[in-house]
Amino acid sequence: MKPENVFLTGLGCWMPAGYPASEAVAAGLYDATVHAESGLREVRVAGPESPPEMAVRAARVALGRSAGGAPAIGTVLHGATFFQGPEMWSPAAYVMRELGIEGAGGTELRNGCNSMLTGLQLAAALLPHQPAERPDILLTTADNFNSPLFNRWDSGPMGVIAADAASAVVVGAAGGFARVDAVVSRVYPEYEGMARGDEPLFPPTGSAGRRIDTVGRAQQFTENAKRAGGVNLADGLAKACSDTALAAVEEAGIKPGDLRWVLVPNGDEATTRNTMMDPLGLDVSRSMWEFGRGVGHASSSDQFIALDHLLHTGQLDAGDHVLLFGGAPGWSAVAVILTVTDPQPWTTTPAGGSS
Repeated sequence: MKPENVFLTGLGCWMPAGYPASEAVAAGLYDATVHAESGLREVRVAGPESPPEMAVRAARVALGRSAGGAPAIGTVLHGATFFQGPEMWSPAAYVMRELGIEGAGGTELRNGCNSMLTGLQLAAALLPHQPAERPDILLTTADNFNSPLFNRWDSGPMGVIAADAASAVVVGAAGGFARVDAVVSRVYPEYEGMARGDEPLFPPTGSAGRRIDTVGRAQQFTENAKRAGGVNLADGLAKACSDTALAAVEEAGIKPGDLRWVLVPNGDEATTRNTMMDPLGLDVSRSMWEFGRGVGHASSSDQFIALDHLLHTGQLDAGDHVLLFGGAPGWSAVAVILTVTDPQPWTTTPAGGSS
């Protein structure tokens, strides 16, 4: 997809305080060997805040930075990975009520850690059809991984430790601080079983009170693939990621070397290099791996937290190209190319509530 007149007009993030990874090791929560190899410094860990409440905090900042604010929102898309609140309930409607958004459409997106990037793709398609009096679209996401059914310190491959955070972005057609130049979204269903393993499809894991073991599922899938003579999981996923990113670069009409920054899910340096930076021919210094070491993998907020940080620290100028890439169960891969157009005054002030 090569959108026309799709801009990011406001951005807001919220993160709780960080929990040092070394303390997690000392408490027996985090494997010492994994910690040493990952280079993780700390993980953002929330308290009793619900994800929708966190999303509202981020959205208030984003709306305050957009020209039209809440009255200009015609659609709200709320993305999530983990539990959001009561079952059979609408967190998107809660977010809208708390923000005073009336007369608009809204829904929840459940595309895992790609929920925000998928939301941006949908927003680009929906934007030309928004009512004139409510032309903008609000994307929100939030997750709090505190649960007896889930162990954040053993939740993914090397360096991928689940973190709590929220982010929000306003999308509009009348200009903003960044323009969306390309979106490429692909699903590689041959890896669907990586997030399922040998789990039964019914009853659902949470409702049955079973522990959510994402690492165990991936290991089961890998073992099954080996027995069946399937492709190497790590190599296959790395190629899926890089192929999707390279397709977005081509769609945008630029070259990999034109990218100022590459924002990917927060993990370890080796994965960042293997899946993205090396195939792009770029040094890892153009990624936000170093910054992400102090955050953890904040679900679908990673790329927007990193973008917010770059803007507030003066590391982006007009004309800079930025790649936002995400991966999620499916295997879903989404790549977005942004061009910074006109950094707003708020991007030069400290990021309130975002760090």
